[in-house]
Amino acid sequence: MRGAILAWYQYPEPTGTEYFANDLSEAPAVVRLFQRAARFRAHVTAQGWQFLWKRYGLSGLLDINRQADWFDPEDDHSAAEQMINRSNIAGYDPVSGVCRECYEAVG
Repeated sequence: MRGAILAWYQYPEPTGTEYFANDLSEAPAVVRLFQRAARFRAHVTAQGWQFLWKRYGLSGLLDINRQADWFDPEDDHSAAEQMINRSNIAGYDPVSGVCRECYEAVG
């Protein structure tokens, strides 16, 4: 078993690409995912956000965001708010650690 799907990218068609914990364990892979998500071509699941917050923390995610140019890379405060919001929309609240959509712990 490969674990929970943490993210999905629409290419290659027709089924796209699924990302698992081992796929997102290195920052450059997350930069590419964020770049794709910025263009509405990828989606991070609740379990994916949970994994990313635990693996990289706010500081690491802000660094990744600056490289990916997804959420306001010139303003860390705004970018942090936007990442928290996007994470909440997906179903994971990084402030409380509650995951509405997580059925098993990731990594």
